[in-house]
Amino acid sequence: MQRREFIAAVGTAAVIVAAGAPQAFAEMSGESMHPAKFKDLQESAGHCVSTGEDCLRHCFGMIAMKDTSMAACTDSAFQLVAACKALQALAAVNSPHTGHFAKVVEMICTDCQKECEKFPQYSECKSCAESCKACAAECKKVSA
Repeated sequence: MQRREFIAAVGTAAVIVAAGAPQAFAEMSGESMHPAKFKDLQESAGHCVSTGEDCLRHCFGMIAMKDTSMAACTDSAFQLVAACKALQALAAVNSPHTGHFAKVVEMICTDCQKECEKFPQYSECKSCAESCKACAAECKKVSA
């Protein structure tokens, strides 16, 4: 083995060892090095996305049947899904902007809840309203 090959081999070994060190440390301590600050908010926003998409599917079905009585609900559910997806992503990475954005999402959730509560006879709308209420409460806890 020549000197250059030896140095390259040692350098490669050092990189491999160094790359595994933080992971090994995290595994030894049993705790995450970067715990989720907004875990409840992230889960609540994710649930809102799920129920909001169910509500949207129902609204689109009604529109397809030429029933436009749920047009405002469709609009608010669409905004809810978009906003909660973004909030979920920010919360997942502990973004410093999560609190500021949560304030806006709280308003969107409240608006959607009001629209969905106009249609208690549909399970999709009822579930979405309940999810919006819970998410708005979580948003309020962290909003700046």
